[in-house]
Amino acid sequence: AVVSTQSTGKTPLLGSGGQSAFNYSAFQTPSATIPPTPGGAALPPEDLSNLDYRGERLYEVAGDSLSQLRETVFWPDGWTTESDKEGVKVFSRAQRKMPNKLFLSESNFFCSLDDLFDVLYRQIGDTTTWNKGVIELEEVERLNSRMDIVYSVGIDGAGGLIKSREFLTLRYWTKERDMFFIVNRDIDDPVKAPSKSYVRGCNGPCGYVFFPDLDGSVKLTYVVNCDLKLPFVPSKVINSNMVDVIHAFHVALRKRIDEHLESKRRKNTFNS
Repeated sequence: AVVSTQSTGKTPLLGSGGQSAFNYSAFQTPSATIPPTPGGAALPPEDLSNLDYRGERLYEVAGDSLSQLRETVFWPDGWTTESDKEGVKVFSRAQRKMPNKLFLSESNFFCSLDDLFDVLYRQIGDTTTWNKGVIELEEVERLNSRMDIVYSVGIDGAGGLIKSREFLTLRYWTKERDMFFIVNRDIDDPVKAPSKSYVRGCNGPCGYVFFPDLDGSVKLTYVVNCDLKLPFVPSKVINSNMVDVIHAFHVALRKRIDEHLESKRRKNTFNS
């Protein structure tokens, strides 16, 4: 949630030309050592001129969450393998500030970086058609070209033992070299009051990181950092359900990417 009350000014999260100071020498994920990505086209500097005080505070939250997502993805120690099947690896590790485990998952997609970005970010309105773990997802406010607020509702889990939870999430995306980041973080904000129908869950810094892999595919790393507010449900049940949901997400996303690529091929054929 938003905790900062002081603005440090409108300083872009990336430096001049859209490049980060992050060290891109060979880094590690829980499953492999990845070579440095080649230098990609830099993003233009962000336009922060239209952000009011509230927007500046949210931008600071996005920056902090981006830093924590990097640290999670590129810190290989302490992970336990929960599942490894159908080309999807799911890892977990305990964390001090959240009652549930932190989850990291990986899979590869034979598509472009932009195709994966389209499906995960731009086509938010289509998400409920392919991601069966979500029954409602909408953008409730666009803050600038890289930052918005979304509202989502998840499905029941564990045979109904885990009831649907709603989330109000700040989303921020950026690109550093040939690496995309889509960062999610729960916020307390009046733009969407809590529903009387659901308990509002919490998301610590989490999201997606994807980049070119050695075989020409795109490697997606998906981090889930979620507190479902279920004090009377055993952690073992919650964690087992999360592994199943995360695995199903990757499988469904793979199918959605195939449909997206086929739609593009048909459109190109029609226009040729």
